[in-house]
Amino acid sequence: MTILKAGLVALMLGISGAAIAAPASAQETGIAVRSVRVLATDVDALARFYSTAFGMSETRRPVDTATFKEIVLNSGSTPELARKATTTPIVIATRRNDPPAGGLAALILEVPDMDKAIERATKAGAKLMRPVAKSGEGLSYAFLTDPEGNQVELLLRR
Repeated sequence: MTILKAGLVALMLGISGAAIAAPASAQETGIAVRSVRVLATDVDALARFYSTAFGMSETRRPVDTATFKEIVLNSGSTPELARKATTTPIVIATRRNDPPAGGLAALILEVPDMDKAIERATKAGAKLMRPVAKSGEGLSYAFLTDPEGNQVELLLRR
């Protein structure tokens, strides 16, 4: 009987230990951000905005039909440089008639110069929603909307 009790206690401890195991991190599971999709009623115009405002270039068009279009952009002043970039790409895709503008919570772009990034973006058609502020961690950030109403957060580490 004592052996049976000891076995049950060991089994219960093993089960409870499994229940409190630490969750796996994204690196451990192989999960990574592949891309960020931004919706637009005029996909070509919004792709031009991101190219002009943030120095991105088109890398490909996975879908280009009469009813749906996707344009993939990445960091780089030329398509060749953008194709070689290791940063996360942006996919500009056709917005269906029913989803509201700004359905994406925020596209977050890290920038090397906040003032220049805001100037370029607003000249290209963005609207400044919230001016530059500092976080408790010393990060500078500002919020814009692109010409389609999607929220864009600019982030500067210093």
